[in-house]
Amino acid sequence: MNFASSQWSMMAMVVGWAAACGGGSGDGSTDHVATTGPTSTTTGTGTSDGSDTTSTGSEPTSTPTSSTGETSGPTTGQPGTTTTTDTGETTTDTTGGVEPPDLCAGLVQDLMDRPMTPLAKPELGAAVVDAEFGTTIRRITSVENVGDNPVIKPAYSTIAAWNTDETRLILYDVTKGHLLYDGKTYEFLKSLPIAPPDLEQFYWHGSEPSIVLYVHGKTLVRFDVDTEIEEPVHTFEFCGGPPSGGSDPLFSSWDGNRFGLKCDDQVFVFDAATNTVLGQQTLDENPAQVAPSGALAYLSDTGRVTDPALNVLRTLDLLEPWGHASLGRLANGHDTWNGLVYDPGPGGNDDIGALVTWDLTDGTSEVIIGPKTGYPYPPAGHISALAIHRPGWVVVSTIGDPAGQGLLDLELLLADTNTGQVCRAGRHRSWGQNNMTLGEPYWAAPTAVPSPSGTRILFGSDWGGGATVDAYVVELPSYAP
Repeated sequence: MNFASSQWSMMAMVVGWAAACGGGSGDGSTDHVATTGPTSTTTGTGTSDGSDTTSTGSEPTSTPTSSTGETSGPTTGQPGTTTTTDTGETTTDTTGGVEPPDLCAGLVQDLMDRPMTPLAKPELGAAVVDAEFGTTIRRITSVENVGDNPVIKPAYSTIAAWNTDETRLILYDVTKGHLLYDGKTYEFLKSLPIAPPDLEQFYWHGSEPSIVLYVHGKTLVRFDVDTEIEEPVHTFEFCGGPPSGGSDPLFSSWDGNRFGLKCDDQVFVFDAATNTVLGQQTLDENPAQVAPSGALAYLSDTGRVTDPALNVLRTLDLLEPWGHASLGRLANGHDTWNGLVYDPGPGGNDDIGALVTWDLTDGTSEVIIGPKTGYPYPPAGHISALAIHRPGWVVVSTIGDPAGQGLLDLELLLADTNTGQVCRAGRHRSWGQNNMTLGEPYWAAPTAVPSPSGTRILFGSDWGGGATVDAYVVELPSYAP
């Protein structure tokens, strides 16, 4: 059902937003819209900045481990080599022994206001240079200005848009559904006949470049984007209705094996490698989101961190644990929660910022972008920790003042949560909830997401409050086509 097609759909969205959005902090904007293309339906929630998230799943690999069982960072040797720890955590070497590029090379790293100057919207396929930040921004789609929401953009900041080797790219067209592009040339290839429970709930496989996983009916399936063959992985017979990744999905484990799902009142973690439900509980909350390692999960309604059997290990001191966030991983193998935090936690933790990182393994937190590190109080924004071949690197897209005159206004930032280094990658020029021309301004949120190598940043933009939203890519100086 199209967003604007009926009064019923509008009422459903209002109810969903009221349930999903936290109070008080941020810009007060709402997030997720109920929409359907020809093969998929959008429903969901929002958090303080106005958008939605993802879930995690993967296949085991092997990576080096320490004497304590912790997983180390990238190894040398053949790309794709992985090592498993005593706890079951894994990391994958994608470098083949080659030192990866410095993602912040050539980028601005100061805290100065850099007032935005006019920049003409590029033609399809053309690139422009952001005068204030010196970065290259390429337009990769040209949506037709028809209907209430003419939009082609990333599905969401917590869902990988590129496949593991960056040869394929999935974007979402509000009227047509999921679209497949060449991941390097950005050539449109075809529409994808997939129907996940929600538009964001598709998961690129961690090592098979053509495979996407999603739930179809009661069955988790593997879909080959090249052959369009759909194969069943597991049917959840105990479910009365279709399983879902929830209203705020945070991707799957990075190897593509483990998924956090819910059906009826049953929350469960499924492992595709062993075809096993690892944990199942009756819970009145969103499903546990599986962390990149697959060894931990996160209950976003309560901030509780669990093991795969859903045994609670610790609780993060967050007032809004459901806030805009993305699950990531440090180079030392520890899983992380990376999100926007607007208020102190109920236990007194005062780490506030546009990017606060919580270590899910030891329960510690650190402000990466926030008042404690010289940045202003956080505006609305989104987080994406899906540079899966560069653990610890996180992309932040902020809204702030559409005039773009100050620090964090309409900005794209890249942060290394291993070290605290932050670089500024340009402006997305999208107005988010300030857009007054789209039928639903939610679609003007940039929801930026990095490529697996971290060398490119994909985002949607209305380019100054315009009537259409297209997809753009920042090609960082570290990117080698």
